[in-house]
Amino acid sequence: MPINSEALRLLVAVVNLLFGAVFLIAGLRKMLAAEYLPAMRALAAQSAKISQKSLTEDMAQIAQAASKLCDSVTRMVRTSSGSGAFLVLVGMIFLGSSYLMIA
Repeated sequence: MPINSEALRLLVAVVNLLFGAVFLIAGLRKMLAAEYLPAMRALAAQSAKISQKSLTEDMAQIAQAASKLCDSVTRMVRTSSGSGAFLVLVGMIFLGSSYLMIA
């Protein structure tokens, strides 16, 4: 069976559609999944230990440790949602290019 230009264009559009769907689903899963929940629980446990130590230790060290803890939680959430948003964007580009090839 010889492949003409229309069949090749349709094949590439279908492959782009499949890649777009995979990237979109992966990005949404990354953004909505709670895969960093165990790490957040561990950080919450550490913050409880910090609050217990605050009664006996220097307040400046406690404040510094709590600040580092908040920064690490923020960085972790930002990184996960950022990579998910990038995957969604790539998926939308693939879906758009698939549509433009067919239209």
